[in-house]
Amino acid sequence: MNSAAHTSQGSFTSASALDRAVVVAAVARIEQGGALEDDAPLRQAFAAAADRPVQVQQRAWLLGERLGVVAELARWRRATRLCALLLALLLALAGLLAGRAVLSEARSINAIAAFASLLGLHLVTLVMWFFGLLWDMKSGSRHGDWSLGRWALAWAARLPPDRGRHAPEIWQAFAALVQRQRLWPWLAGLLSHSIWAVSLTLTLAVLLAGFAFQAYALHWETTILSPAFFQRFVAWTGSLPALLGFAVPDADAVRAVAAHHTADAVQQRAWAWWLIGCVVVYGVLPRALLALLSLARWRSGLARLAVVDTADPQIQQIVRRLDALEPPPVVVDAERRGVALPARAEREPGNAAAGVVLIGFELPPELAWPPTELAGAGGGWSVNLSGSAEEREALHARLLRERPGAALVVVAAPGSPDRGTARWLRELRQSVPEVAVLATGGDGVARWRRWMDSEGFEDLALMEHAQQAIEWIVKRSQQ
Repeated sequence: MNSAAHTSQGSFTSASALDRAVVVAAVARIEQGGALEDDAPLRQAFAAAADRPVQVQQRAWLLGERLGVVAELARWRRATRLCALLLALLLALAGLLAGRAVLSEARSINAIAAFASLLGLHLVTLVMWFFGLLWDMKSGSRHGDWSLGRWALAWAARLPPDRGRHAPEIWQAFAALVQRQRLWPWLAGLLSHSIWAVSLTLTLAVLLAGFAFQAYALHWETTILSPAFFQRFVAWTGSLPALLGFAVPDADAVRAVAAHHTADAVQQRAWAWWLIGCVVVYGVLPRALLALLSLARWRSGLARLAVVDTADPQIQQIVRRLDALEPPPVVVDAERRGVALPARAEREPGNAAAGVVLIGFELPPELAWPPTELAGAGGGWSVNLSGSAEEREALHARLLRERPGAALVVVAAPGSPDRGTARWLRELRQSVPEVAVLATGGDGVARWRRWMDSEGFEDLALMEHAQQAIEWIVKRSQQ
């Protein structure tokens, strides 16, 4: 194995379950637009791992490295971290400014207005997150487009402007995986709750510093509300902070600061601790605890992402192709029990006893099969492929079992070879040492020759007459 293969194996081994799942899904989306040349990645993955799910993941990883998907995923991860950091810094700055705005130069604070300005937006977005979580649990559809975490992810997916050409497939694959596992609220929550926790912690630090080293007079004002409303508001909001030991203004303290009446130092201290306690209990603690909960749920979801979806038709097709690479079974001699003998006499590079195999590839119905001139030539068996994946896989498995020394592929000369044809020919050459092509049924041999040369099949014999094919078959049969 060369150094590039070692590097690829190392990057795959160290990749997270999320990275592997995203690369598998992204490569599958790319393959929906056209088959990829994957002979070498398929065989390398088969040789490197023992179980099929890991082989499927490693094949996708090797293709992803070739297509730039792995590098683009790493860029997107870095961009996501940068965007989350920028949002955190912006919200942290907002928290600092909110704290400074409350601690005005006049040293007079409207306590109820300060409560609303410090916690209002946070509480609104928190309630929206809870509703989104309930909606997601009920319907299974994606939510969270309004959350900071979702903005960070979407922003990162669009940066920088010169992102790779497969960036959309990566974002779509990631979104589909997260939605399938119902992880959107937890991922968005992990990012947004963490950012809010940092912002509110900084706000709390500003309040503590201000109240610790400067004297402020806290009061409340109203035009239409009664003093009883403020007494109930302070009592209700202070009930939870009181459980943690924070002081809460009593009814006398609430009445004392009404209409700018001056309260004593003890009452002002109670007002300050009430405001600090509300920021801690209704701001910092919920965000920090929800961030930890989101992290735990996100990590448990990542464990599910490590499981390859073998029910997916694309995955099943890859697994069948990997199954075809398994070595042929061996026969144990009954008289020499325990000694494994080959099931057939083999020679390198192929099995002469198998003869020359005749393969028809996507021939039109009007062409007889097998061709009259070639019937029985070479002593091998024949098969006509209509083009389905199941037929190709069955043929590939039989070729691996019987290991014929040569194969003649019969194609329609007027036909148009494509990437699928090139991929199949490469797979065939991996199984059969010698391959030739007979283009029959009309004009178009020159076009086939040009196509074969452009696809790297310059050394592949191309014939247009049955007699040439017979001579080629006879020569291989005599070897």
